[in-house]
Amino acid sequence: MSYINLKNVSRTIKHKRILQNINLNIEKGTITGFVGPNGSGKTMFFRAILGMIKLDSGEIEINGEKISLGSSPQVNIGTILETPGFINNYTALDNLKYLAAIKNEIQEKQILEAMQLFDMIDHKDEKVKSFSLGMRQKLAIIQAIMENQELIILDEPTNGLDEASVQTFEDKLRELKNEDKTILIASHDRFVIQSVADQVYQVNEGEVSV
Repeated sequence: MSYINLKNVSRTIKHKRILQNINLNIEKGTITGFVGPNGSGKTMFFRAILGMIKLDSGEIEINGEKISLGSSPQVNIGTILETPGFINNYTALDNLKYLAAIKNEIQEKQILEAMQLFDMIDHKDEKVKSFSLGMRQKLAIIQAIMENQELIILDEPTNGLDEASVQTFEDKLRELKNEDKTILIASHDRFVIQSVADQVYQVNEGEVSV
């Protein structure tokens, strides 16, 4: 049985079809990539899976659970959607501790280990307002993976990253896959997607195709 199922999923906003009759099955423990230009529907597709928008038609299931507007899936999900949001006057570590306290499933030691992986440990006591785009993006990746999430959904996660950080990111995704995590990643950068994904889909004007 597929872990994520989309059946005839459609959504129209202001007379524009944002998602067009999407049918898709995603297996557990895989990395699935979605490639498309800005405005192609990638972010809206992820928002639908997360129950953040109302569908005009169709249905979505995650691990056998039907997803609808406002219904949070009963699985632990890590996400990056659009611009990472952090509290600018908090330090990097305090931001991550604040987010971790919501579910209270990890300790500071695990947060620091994730920061070390992405070379952010030396910046843990710096306020986020001083961070570059790349540093904010690394912080966003850390928060998306630090709590042993079962499902990880990443929208344009490599924006602003240097080559070494992209390589670290790709290696971490492969490690998570080996731990049976399910990963969805969207990017306009086909090279990044193809280097890690088991299956790659093209997103264009709300349509998803191989």
